[in-house]
Amino acid sequence: MKAIINAILRYRIVCLILVALITLLAFPQLANLEIDNSNESFFQQNDQTKIRLEEFKQTFGNDDFIFILIDTQQPITTNHLKLIEQLVSELNQKVPYLDKITWIGNVESITGQQDTISIKPLINDFNLPPAQMNLLRNNIINDPAYRDRLIAKEGSAVGILLEFINYPDDSINPRKETPPIVEQIVANYPDLTTYIVGAPVMSYQIDADTAQEGPIWLLIALIAMACVLAFTTRSVIGVVIPLITVFIAIIWTMALVAVFGFKLNMLIIMLPTLLLCVGIGDTMHVIAEFRHFYLQGTTPHEAIQKTLAIIYKPLILTTVTTAVGYLAFVFTDLIPLKELGFQAALGAFIALLVTFIFALPLLSFTRLKPSNKTIVVDGKTKRSKDFFDRSLIFMCKMVLLYPKSIIIGFSVALLLAVVGVTQLKIETAFIHDLPTTDPLRQSFEFVDERMGGSMSIEFMFKTHKEDGVKELATIADIEKLQHYLNSHPMIMQTSSFLDQLKQMNRAVHENQQDFYKLPLSQAQVAEYLLLYESGGGKLLDQFVSFSFDTARIQARTKSLKLTDIQKLENDVNHFVKEQIPNRTIEATGGLSILSAVADYLAWGQLLSFTYAFIAIAIVMSLALRSIKLGLIAMVPNLLPILFSLGLMGLTGAKLNMIMVTLAPLILGVSIDDTIHFFSRYQYYFKKYGCYKEAYLHTISSVGRVLFFTTLVISAGFIGFAYTKYDGPFIFALISIFAYSTALLSDFLLTPLLFSIFKPLGTETQDNQLSDKASLEQLVINHS
Repeated sequence: MKAIINAILRYRIVCLILVALITLLAFPQLANLEIDNSNESFFQQNDQTKIRLEEFKQTFGNDDFIFILIDTQQPITTNHLKLIEQLVSELNQKVPYLDKITWIGNVESITGQQDTISIKPLINDFNLPPAQMNLLRNNIINDPAYRDRLIAKEGSAVGILLEFINYPDDSINPRKETPPIVEQIVANYPDLTTYIVGAPVMSYQIDADTAQEGPIWLLIALIAMACVLAFTTRSVIGVVIPLITVFIAIIWTMALVAVFGFKLNMLIIMLPTLLLCVGIGDTMHVIAEFRHFYLQGTTPHEAIQKTLAIIYKPLILTTVTTAVGYLAFVFTDLIPLKELGFQAALGAFIALLVTFIFALPLLSFTRLKPSNKTIVVDGKTKRSKDFFDRSLIFMCKMVLLYPKSIIIGFSVALLLAVVGVTQLKIETAFIHDLPTTDPLRQSFEFVDERMGGSMSIEFMFKTHKEDGVKELATIADIEKLQHYLNSHPMIMQTSSFLDQLKQMNRAVHENQQDFYKLPLSQAQVAEYLLLYESGGGKLLDQFVSFSFDTARIQARTKSLKLTDIQKLENDVNHFVKEQIPNRTIEATGGLSILSAVADYLAWGQLLSFTYAFIAIAIVMSLALRSIKLGLIAMVPNLLPILFSLGLMGLTGAKLNMIMVTLAPLILGVSIDDTIHFFSRYQYYFKKYGCYKEAYLHTISSVGRVLFFTTLVISAGFIGFAYTKYDGPFIFALISIFAYSTALLSDFLLTPLLFSIFKPLGTETQDNQLSDKASLEQLVINHS
């Protein structure tokens, strides 16, 4: 290592030029970063959830839809119809990937006329006199085929349903192309009060918010860290070198993300801020040790050599353990978590590399001056005590004088945390994460209230044989399931090919509403289906497969929370098991995917944390050359995770897509402080042979730096406060709490564990620093 450092310092200008060139080459790659928060992006190609969705698309088409609700605020008139027809015409011409648009002006109307069946648009004339318009409106409202689907029951709101073809494979982000075009077209009709909802709209808005908020998170984090660094280090190099180092590491990492073709999402967009918080610790430790040696009168090169002789092993070890913590996500089944784990681990190593080839050469050019905040003690000039010194002295006194109180306090906190963890719930609902004043949330809630729901879940009813859905027994079971779905409190309405059969039956019986029900014989079913298709009906292929072996039931719902979706699926599965046990029913579509994500989140949280804990424990045991010491090192890192998850459970905070990353991230970052703490503890125990004295010297030598790094890292998470979503904000608060408790665990609990278990061996001499005066002076001298 000494030879490497010498080479870096000898060619320091070359290193700085090389870093500058690589950074300049990396910058253009950032323009190639793409954002994808679609549900499909969560899953691997061989995942059954994705396979089922692809099967649905191949059979019935794209499940994506955009729904525009027009609030006329009075019973709809012909003037409204004319204006809406213009809007529909423009949408039909300009919206890409459009399959069809359905509204009351063009929806299929099936009627009987003498001896024939007529299938034609519901409204042919948009210039009806008021009396006929009132009659038509009332007829539409009273028809279950249209009520609360395309027109509100009071007649003062009309819906436009946009359905899409299967997106072509060669399109980059087809789902994100349609919402802005729809919004732009609708904006050209200011006389219409519109509300636009649907999965593509939500996905587009999340992507837009992600792209907008991500850079702001990073900027706020940089400003907050700069302020804390300025306050704690009181020097220009203490601010500039760490921030520039991690900024370069972020640029390199994000450039590689673009080169490897990874897509950004709600998780990975947090990566720059996470790297900022993780990478800055290494540079801070280097600068703190460099300052200590340089102010003793050594040259910058000598100070760097002495610095690296002490901390190069902890720096490498912290990088390895942090990377291991992130890589634990690779073992989960969700692609965003896998990619976050790989990219964050890569970023950790890049941050270490930049520290060596940029921070060290730059540091070698600096010239430091002693602080002017000094006092005279016993005729010698010493630095005066500040808040950090007094805090460290206080914690040292607590450890030496009140060890039982500390153990009792941590035990009570652990008990409360366990209670909280048992109450923790996984919840994801992007719409409900938005503030109630957000226009998108208001649109979804308005559609949920006035029309048949803003979201949908799809059910495939499989018979596994050709023409199976035409059989009366199958039709009866489909009706039974559809009736149950319609009665479920979370479902607003359902659609299936039974709707066309009921309309055909009504038409055959002279349009009498009493006959809006299913045909009674197999012959009638075959006849109605034939009449429907020969008469020009076009909806059948949306609800039955080509070979009539599978039927589709679409259930429109409100914008449900994740727990509601899971309950709905469980309720349906229970009904099928009890009422139609021999039938194969598979749920798919956007809401079903969110339910699958929840299962993966719960299992992924457990798996990733378990892998991270075991891997880091092994690395620590090998690095510290002691299994006992390695396991003890995990205690102050396990407790903050339990405390944080427990706090979430006790306060009712939900474990969502972002929060599921919390445990491995806390473990990966907090272990850094533990490594520096343990390496110094080992050093001083070898030197003094006493656990208490080794603790005091450890606190006095690295206590301030660990204090500072925790403050700086916590400041970095302040950026997440700038968001309109609850997830990142809660993530920031819990992370700050976790890193603070991790520091307290290192300072207060770790020395007691050393004293109890004596992992470094038996003591060779007694503590020589038991009186208050020597303790306080020791902390001042070594800070």
